[in-house]
Amino acid sequence: KWNAAIPQLLKAVRATNPTRAVVVGPPFWNAIWALPKLQLPDDPNLILTVHYYEPFRFTHQGASWAPDDVKKLSGIKWEGSDAEMAELRKKFDQVAEWSKKNQRPVFLGEFGAYEKADMDSRARWTAAVVREAEARGFSWAYWEFAAGFGAYDRTAKTWREPLRQALMPKGRR
Repeated sequence: KWNAAIPQLLKAVRATNPTRAVVVGPPFWNAIWALPKLQLPDDPNLILTVHYYEPFRFTHQGASWAPDDVKKLSGIKWEGSDAEMAELRKKFDQVAEWSKKNQRPVFLGEFGAYEKADMDSRARWTAAVVREAEARGFSWAYWEFAAGFGAYDRTAKTWREPLRQALMPKGRR
């Protein structure tokens, strides 16, 4: 259904914006695993977007909206081990391969780890995602500014410095 809808939606955009960049992702919340299902029309101004929240049990532990088995989790760490990095690289390599084959730039439109995870793990994971995305030429946007995943603390009116450093290391600000 999504593949059938894309050309119709794109036609509406192109009626008034013939060269506007349009960001389109696969079904299932822009899931990387769903990329093989995505069929884009021949349009040079399409940008692929994907979301990355893996491992989900880490990034969503304790989230009230998560499935029961994840909602009840706590204390799961992300260390950046060889196995964890291999899984991240494998997923991003899949995206890069799809991008090259389909000649589309990539926008990593969402990634983040929920506040119930410990800050050191969140910062390690976030820095690794940014590094690996940029190594493949992906543009990116962190999810989100100042709520459960946020890099900014609205109450304290300050950045959550470990996340800020993970997203924008010194020398890049």
